[in-house]
Amino acid sequence: MAPPTDSPTSRTERLRRALDRQRPRLTQAVRMTAASLATFGLAESLDLPQAYWAVITALIVTQSSIGGSLKAALDRFLGSVVGACYGGAVAFAIPHHGGASTFAALFVAVAPLTVAAAVSAGFRIAPITAIIVLLSTTGSTLGPLAFALDRIFEIGLGCVVGLAVSLLVAPARAARAVTVQAAGLARLLADQLEALARLDIEETPEAKALPPAVRRSLGRLETLAGEAARERRSRLSAAPDPDPLLRTLMRLRHDLVMLRRAVAEADADVLRVHLAEAWGNAANTAATRLRALAEALA
Repeated sequence: MAPPTDSPTSRTERLRRALDRQRPRLTQAVRMTAASLATFGLAESLDLPQAYWAVITALIVTQSSIGGSLKAALDRFLGSVVGACYGGAVAFAIPHHGGASTFAALFVAVAPLTVAAAVSAGFRIAPITAIIVLLSTTGSTLGPLAFALDRIFEIGLGCVVGLAVSLLVAPARAARAVTVQAAGLARLLADQLEALARLDIEETPEAKALPPAVRRSLGRLETLAGEAARERRSRLSAAPDPDPLLRTLMRLRHDLVMLRRAVAEADADVLRVHLAEAWGNAANTAATRLRALAEALA
């Protein structure tokens, strides 16, 4: 008799494969949970008045790679310092107790910081922090200076713990993610070349879905390359510079865009009768080479 198709062994194997696929997400969940619990414990031991700000910051800072955590920590801390200091200064300079005075103080506090946030994404948290310092009831009780200092300390604690967890709990290097993402992008480019090699009169839905997929994959690779470069600058990684790999894949993607346009606009008889064999050989050879490069990267 044939063995049952849903034996305990097969179920265990399926579960193992499912866990392997979800391992990065599960690891990130463990890191975020550890960061939030550790931050809460430290905030309680230090008797911080609003410990939840430190916990929220630790969750935001704990990214999927060390490079991402570094950027999130720097942006969060600098933005909070600027917002808290400027909001506290406005609160001292413009006494406000509701009505027109509060409206004026809010305008003076928010308008310049929103301009800074529009210029640099690193200041996005600054106007939010200034509003909290200016309008919070706790701030009016403690005074703007004490409240701003508490806010900076809470944010700093969350940044430090989030970075520490990213470095110590199953650390994920962006450099490794760069090569994995580059391998996936090379496979997508190979798929696109093979679709172009067939010279279909009308593109199939699968072929039409490839250019947007390539564009999304390239955008993700740009983000990871930036994180990997940040790890190198911080001496947290000795991996090669990811920029040459990124530039090469961007050029290949641009070449494919031009080839796709050329195939779409070429004379059908010339392309499919006189050039079909030579073009098919060239495109399939290039796709095979890209797949070999993808395997080497992976």
